[in-house]
Amino acid sequence: MKKITFTVTLDGQKIRIDLPSGGHLRLFDGNHARFKLDKNEIFFLLKKRQIKLIASDKALIPKLEFDQIVILNPAGYDLETAQLTQYLVETAEESGLTLVAKPEALKLPKNIYNACAKAADEFLSALSAFDIKLEKKKFVSPKAQHRWKKAIADIVFHVDYQGAKADIIWEKSTEMRIKKGAKMLPDSECPKRADGSLGLAWTFTKTLRDEHKTRFDNKNWVTTEDIILRSVNEVSYFLYFAGTNSWLLFIDDKGRSIHELTVVSPK
Repeated sequence: MKKITFTVTLDGQKIRIDLPSGGHLRLFDGNHARFKLDKNEIFFLLKKRQIKLIASDKALIPKLEFDQIVILNPAGYDLETAQLTQYLVETAEESGLTLVAKPEALKLPKNIYNACAKAADEFLSALSAFDIKLEKKKFVSPKAQHRWKKAIADIVFHVDYQGAKADIIWEKSTEMRIKKGAKMLPDSECPKRADGSLGLAWTFTKTLRDEHKTRFDNKNWVTTEDIILRSVNEVSYFLYFAGTNSWLLFIDDKGRSIHELTVVSPK
C-alpha cells in the first residue's frame, strides 16, 4: 500500500477520514442496519475488526453479528459502485476472507480492475491505520496472500478436480493461461441452491464462459485454444464453478502446489 496523507475528524465515537482523492470514510460502532447510507456508498460490516460483509445495498444484509461499520464514499473515483464493490469482494475472498453474503458477481475488464486496485490502495491504506484490513487476521491459511514472481512464469501446474482437467501457467501477475485441451465441467453440473435455483457461482462462471465461448467446444467441454484469465479464482470458476481452495489443487510436476510456491510469508 502507498503512503498517503489523510485528515481524521473525531465526533464522539465516530471517525471520519477525508482522503486525498476527495472521497471519505466513516467508521463507527454499530450492530444493526439502521445506519445512514448515501447513494453510491459502499459499506463494510465487521466483527472484532474482521470484515464480514462488503456491499452497497443494505437489503443484502443477512442475519449476522457485527459490531463495527465502515462506510466508503468513493466520490473521488471515476468508478461505478458495483464495479468497485466487486473488486473488493473478489480481493477479500482471494485474501482468505469468508464473506457471509455478496452482491451478484460482475466480470471486471482489465482496465476497470486496475482502476479499482488503484483506488483501493488509497482507502485501504487509510483503514490499515485503524487495524482494518482486507485480509484474515492472525491466521495463516492456504488462502493467504499470494504473489506472482518471475521464477514461476514457466512452470506448468496441473489440476484434476471432479472431472475437470487442465494445464495452467501463471505467466504474468494478472495473467493465467489455461492450455488448449483443458476439460471443463459442463454447465449442467453447476451446483444449485437448496431450492434448485442457480446461484452466484453460475453467474460468475457464465460470464467468464460467455466471454471465451469461441475458444471451447460446448459439446464435449474441451478448450480448443489457450485461454487467458486473471487469477486462480477466475480459473477455478471457469473450469469447475470454484467451491474449493484451488491454491492447493494446482500442482506442478514436482508435486508442489501453487500455494506453496507463491504464498507470502507473514512478517
